[in-house]
Amino acid sequence: MTLLRCATIAILGLGLAACPKPRPDDPQPTACEEAGPPKATPLRLLTRAEYQNTVRALLGADAPDVAKDFPKEPLVLGFDNNADLNRVTAEGATRYFEAAETLAAWAVAKHKAQLVSCAAEDLNCGKDFIAKMGRHIFRRALSSDEQTPFNTLFSQTLSAENFDTAVEWTLAALLQSPQFLYRFETGAPSDKARTYKLSGNELASKLSYFLWASGPDEELLQAAESGALDSPEGLRAQAERMLKDARAEVSFERFFALWLNFDLISSTEKYATAFPDYTPDLAQAWRSSLSLYIRNVWRSARGFDALFTSNTLYANNQMGLYGPAVTTPEFQAMTMSSQERSGVLSQPGLLARLSAPDQSSPIRRGIFVLDHVLCQPPPPPPGNAAFVPPPPRADATTRERFAQHSSDDSCAQCHRLIDPVGFGFEQYDGLGRFRSQENGKDVDASGAIVTAREKGLAGPFMGLSELSQKLAGSRQAQDCMSSNWLRFAMGRVDSADDLCSLQNVQAKFAESDGDFAGLMLAIIESDSFLYRAAPETL
Repeated sequence: MTLLRCATIAILGLGLAACPKPRPDDPQPTACEEAGPPKATPLRLLTRAEYQNTVRALLGADAPDVAKDFPKEPLVLGFDNNADLNRVTAEGATRYFEAAETLAAWAVAKHKAQLVSCAAEDLNCGKDFIAKMGRHIFRRALSSDEQTPFNTLFSQTLSAENFDTAVEWTLAALLQSPQFLYRFETGAPSDKARTYKLSGNELASKLSYFLWASGPDEELLQAAESGALDSPEGLRAQAERMLKDARAEVSFERFFALWLNFDLISSTEKYATAFPDYTPDLAQAWRSSLSLYIRNVWRSARGFDALFTSNTLYANNQMGLYGPAVTTPEFQAMTMSSQERSGVLSQPGLLARLSAPDQSSPIRRGIFVLDHVLCQPPPPPPGNAAFVPPPPRADATTRERFAQHSSDDSCAQCHRLIDPVGFGFEQYDGLGRFRSQENGKDVDASGAIVTAREKGLAGPFMGLSELSQKLAGSRQAQDCMSSNWLRFAMGRVDSADDLCSLQNVQAKFAESDGDFAGLMLAIIESDSFLYRAAPETL
């Protein structure tokens, strides 16, 4: 196994060297007709979430959570699956080796009958196991040359040890293979100039990891092998089938877990002097509550409008601060006043994350809307900007204390855009509790979007409920959401060559009245999903 480990690490290292660098300076065309073929996506290393989902689909839903020990992926524009930067480190290679050994030993001990079903436990049974199990691990059938080293390993281990050990060691080797850890998108020449079309097996993997955050199931593999995925009708039929599966909800939530940064929500801390009601258990409840809210959007309307306007709050006995009288640890869906809870921006966990440890933060909340929701980030602050918020005062509201940003010339350029949006959140304190007064004074929650690319979006609003209604009906906000979903699906930052695909996806999302399933189908049918640029020739 030591030689196998060294060989695996060497192969992983070669895979890294082959990854092209990002192209941050790509020119941005003014019309999609100027764009070239879609950029090729580099080798895509499975993320921790994708790895764990995949091994549980392969080996059993009770498989141990080995991926929790893998190094964390770097976040690029909020997402953890960027193929340019999500690469194997020396520590990661060691973790993959250890995980493969752990999983293989566990699978043989717990689920041997699912791995092998031969009457005679001999070499032929081993070859059958390699061909069948390897097809699911590689996400395609193994060639005879690819089967040979695994057959040899099985044969030698069977002679030196026993059948169960041979299955275990061979399974561990399969789980360390680059064909399992990476997703390959090679393609073949198409009828489009300078463009390669992905093969059926490559599309099957791309489809399953986008919609399920896991590998293809048997039906999808068969569709790829039969050529069904080569036609638009066959590809859409499989996508529609997969969107009806419960696993689509997992991937839907995964996007929003990254977009909203669930990890920061559960690790949010507050000063006891400012918020004595805060506990670490409350922070965990925030995350669970928000996760259930996102899942409910998928299960019910599946719409952009519902994301920003639903007045549902999931609460348990940790969340009595927010009004619902729930006495059990189990979460219950509560229907709240639309003035108090309206959409994802009013969820307590997100409001708490977008706050400081000792106060609310109009700045963090305003930037989130401008950057994440509208894709219109404010300009970067000047180099001499102070990042310390004004300290809380018992004789002033948050709005009064932060007014200096708009009056200070060095701050005004950014804060005249940020503050009016953030002040619309002022009915919520640093724990996300609704309030009408602060320090004995009435809260002023009037706000405004100062400037916007969409005609009619800019203008005043009163409170978060009105802001959420504005955003729910905004084409600019919908287009921003489409851009983020396309990046998530592609595992890379979109370039100038994705402009046609992006515009088509945005148009279809709008035509579907913001239906998220329609958005995902539009991405799957886009050129950026189906094709890649032809390899450059010397």
